[in-house]
Amino acid sequence: MTTVAPAPIRLMTCRGACPAAARFPEHHDRLLSVDTDADAMLALVELAVTWHELDYSDSLVVGPAEWLRFAENHDWTYPERAERVFGLAVDIVGRRFAGLPPEAAGPALASVIDLVRG
Repeated sequence: MTTVAPAPIRLMTCRGACPAAARFPEHHDRLLSVDTDADAMLALVELAVTWHELDYSDSLVVGPAEWLRFAENHDWTYPERAERVFGLAVDIVGRRFAGLPPEAAGPALASVIDLVRG
């Protein structure tokens, strides 16, 4: 008796209408599970955090410029969760890309204590 490995299950719910499905089928399918799979969600956040630090030019991944459109063009089990995770990922990349300085720290604790005593 021989054992044949089953073919991987393809989620391609958009039936080729999605440019990401045609160009990056594996990453497309992985992104489709961000609302139900914690590992897929973390992978997207990791990708966002490292987008400006690592070279993804040779990687077959959907880039940040397409994430919001991707989220809008697909059906989700938990739409609010998908919207939140894609929005967060885009925000992470955007903050780094914009080169925004860290928010200024508030007054020192000593200043606050003096103000209260004052």
